[in-house]
Amino acid sequence: MEKIELELDERTLEKAQWMAKWHECSLAELVTKAIEKFAVTEAENYPLLGGWEDKAELVDEILADIMRDRAAHPLNQKFGWSQNLE
Repeated sequence: MEKIELELDERTLEKAQWMAKWHECSLAELVTKAIEKFAVTEAENYPLLGGWEDKAELVDEILADIMRDRAAHPLNQKFGWSQNLE
């Protein structure tokens, strides 16, 4: 094991001490846990897409359907915009 020295501003040190107390660990254990948490070897599925990032064609079809429906929907106009400009 190697020993390192960290320089933290007072506010960050207070946060780290509070987090260590909350997680019932030392500052060294807290730093180790943080590094393990950030050192992800494989990217997880992007939660917004619900795991569809490997299904580009399906996402393209869904977005195309959405855009077609959006263009066809009569209430999908800018606020205050009228189709009858004459």
